[in-house]
Amino acid sequence: MRTSNPVFNSGTYQNAPALNHIPLVELEDRAKPNTMSMGGTTIKTGILLGITIAVAAMTWSYYVGNSGAIFPTMIVSLVLGLASCFVMLKKPALAPVLAPVFAVGEGGFVSAISVSVIMYSPLATYVGGEADGLALVGQAAGLTFAIAIAMLSAYAAGLIRLRGVVGKVVIVMTAGVMVYYLGAWVFNMIFGPVIPRLGWDAGPIGIGFSAFVVVLASLNLVLDFQFIEDGVEKGLPKHFEWVGAFALLTTLVWLYIEVLRLIVKLRSVSD
Repeated sequence: MRTSNPVFNSGTYQNAPALNHIPLVELEDRAKPNTMSMGGTTIKTGILLGITIAVAAMTWSYYVGNSGAIFPTMIVSLVLGLASCFVMLKKPALAPVLAPVFAVGEGGFVSAISVSVIMYSPLATYVGGEADGLALVGQAAGLTFAIAIAMLSAYAAGLIRLRGVVGKVVIVMTAGVMVYYLGAWVFNMIFGPVIPRLGWDAGPIGIGFSAFVVVLASLNLVLDFQFIEDGVEKGLPKHFEWVGAFALLTTLVWLYIEVLRLIVKLRSVSD
């Protein structure tokens, strides 16, 4: 089964050299310094998150004063992300270099889109100013980490697994959301406001859509956890820890964006 995150699929693992399968329950006792581990992937994820947050903090003031740079930044970040993903699919050994570079780009992207949401998007009218916006950004970041910890805890306890048909449904729905986002953006840019942009709609349907996407992004974390666990079981080379961290970062950034938009939409209801 494939995860909706493109860096985690059978093709990725097939690019690793064949190694003996080691049951996960025996992994801690038989761990080797040159093979992928849960602890190593966690550390790499923390490093990438630290880079992303630091770059976002450093670039915040720039985007507040230069709204014209927001859209180009998001396009460059998208291209950088796709290029990094493609290279890592073909050459996973380059992940230790590419993943940190990608995190730098993600930091700029997170800052740009956060400023856009609270100051320049259709939802900005519900925020009230930069100070209020910063508070909402903090709430969204905190809630994102809380969701990630909750999903990881539930996964570690064996309460959540998305194997078989259920996992495939999550993957298909995720692909559908991405196609909708891209299609709405392209069609509306060419033909005008033809397709409703539910991601920016603060009405009941828009709020319901954002709540659904937040749940969907949260479930993608479970898929990522499963494929990281599979990689550890297979005894993949150490550089796959960076591949796993890269995948988790992309999902966490997506989750954060959706949480931020949902919080702003809910604020419109309370006003």
